[in-house]
Amino acid sequence: KSLFQKTGAQSCHPIREMADAAKPKMDFRTMFFFAMTLSLCLNTVVCFIGSLGLPFVKAFTLVTYRAALMSASVAFLYRIAYSLKPPASMMSIAGWRASLAPVMNSNGGHYVIYSIVFAMGRPVPTVLFPLTICGGYQLLTIANKHFPATLKRVRGDRLFALAQQEMHKMMAMCATMECSMLPLLIMELFTPARSVTRVFMYVNYLRRRYACKDDTVFRIKYTYGNAGQFHQQVWGMLDQRTSPILRRVPGIDKVLGPLKRWFTQGAAPMKTQ
Repeated sequence: KSLFQKTGAQSCHPIREMADAAKPKMDFRTMFFFAMTLSLCLNTVVCFIGSLGLPFVKAFTLVTYRAALMSASVAFLYRIAYSLKPPASMMSIAGWRASLAPVMNSNGGHYVIYSIVFAMGRPVPTVLFPLTICGGYQLLTIANKHFPATLKRVRGDRLFALAQQEMHKMMAMCATMECSMLPLLIMELFTPARSVTRVFMYVNYLRRRYACKDDTVFRIKYTYGNAGQFHQQVWGMLDQRTSPILRRVPGIDKVLGPLKRWFTQGAAPMKTQ
């Protein structure tokens, strides 16, 4: 090699070392969320493929379905654990209620309930989609920060940019899919797999989502709005489409009026950009 080639090759090493040193290192929390969201996404993919009836993968449908729900729940519970602020007096019931209220009304607390409701029944891969969309955002965010070169090599940087740009649409899609699960549970009441408890739990879950003021999920912040806003949009659209038909039913307002007031009580304020 020529002297120029040797010195040029040697000069590249300090640059690479500086770039590696400049790259932020993962702390334990980041590694934990990376592992859990990766597990969530991979198990969802296998579960969905297995639900299509492929001979070998089909056997893993139930296992991967529950593993995906478990991965999401563990990640959310971990965030709840380190975010929880104990009351000044450990024996104060009122203090614990005040400490637990923000946690139980967060996206993480809600999605733990969501996972419990659907872990009790047969595997329904579409149940995993809202969790996986949120998990995918967290996974891409970590990869963009800690593995930018690798992400760019597989064109993931473009996917990340597009995901950030369309985040409000994806969160609206999550809200729509969550709401669409209620008819599924109601229809199951007419099958041997019926569970009134699950329906009751899920109606209360959707009521909490409607009033949710949280605008973070896992460790990422919404680019626009909050969870409650997206659920309000879904129910508002449903109300617009069904109202002309329901108005023709005599006395329906006397039944639906109190239900609407109960369901919408404490609704989250609409956020603007």
